[in-house]
Amino acid sequence: MEYVGYVAGLFTLIGYLPQTIKTIRTQKTKDLSLATFLIIGTSAVLWTIYGLGSNKPAIWITNGIVSICSITITYIKLNKG
Repeated sequence: MEYVGYVAGLFTLIGYLPQTIKTIRTQKTKDLSLATFLIIGTSAVLWTIYGLGSNKPAIWITNGIVSICSITITYIKLNKG
C-alpha cells in the first residue's frame, strides 16, 4: 500500500512542477492567486509535519517538495510578481 502513496505523490509533483518552473523562469505571477498558494503551501507544510511525525515518507517527501514549490511561487509573487 505504501507504493500507492509514492505514486500519488509523484503525480502531485508532476502536476505542480510545471507552474513552479514557469514562475521561476518568467518571474511573472500576475495571473496566479496568492491566496491559493498560501493555502496550498500551509497545507503542504502541515502534511510534511504529519508525515514526519507518523514516519510516512510518501507523505513527508511529497509535501516537503510541494512546500518548497509553494514557498518559491509565493516569494516571487510577493517580491517580483
